[in-house]
Amino acid sequence: MWTTLLELLLHGAVWSMLAVGGSNVTLADIQRYTVETRHWLTAAQFVTFYSITQAAPGPNGMAVALIGLQAAGLPGALVSTLANCVPSSCIAFFVGGWAEQHREVRWVVAVRRGLAPVTVGLLGSASFVLAREIDINATRIGLTLICAAIAFRSKLNPIWLVLTGALLGLSGVM
Repeated sequence: MWTTLLELLLHGAVWSMLAVGGSNVTLADIQRYTVETRHWLTAAQFVTFYSITQAAPGPNGMAVALIGLQAAGLPGALVSTLANCVPSSCIAFFVGGWAEQHREVRWVVAVRRGLAPVTVGLLGSASFVLAREIDINATRIGLTLICAAIAFRSKLNPIWLVLTGALLGLSGVM
């Protein structure tokens, strides 16, 4: 179990520091490592954990707590939560204030502009990983595309799309 806790700590810290634009950008790597490499959970469990934490109030990245719980029990949940929160919080605290004071400096502007497309690309890969795990038939693919179009084109609160998907799933349509 100590090896698992150490892995949760080290990988969680790396994911925390790479979470530029939010923890969702690291989902693709979290899925690859926890499902495909370490086999701590199945692809369906990963999607379920992510969905639960998106529906619950609180930070987006709390799926790592459920992954840690699955991998190493309560100590795993605690270690993975701390590893997910502490490094990025320290970076935000120490670097954020400095970067705000120097926001007009040329290289700071360049770094900020360069991080935006990286964040979008990582979010795209995370979306692909999640869709790949759940879009196993034409109906689900269609629903994913419709929801993406509605979210992109309207100002509808996404919770209504999530609720509709949940109701369709509960009704057996999906």
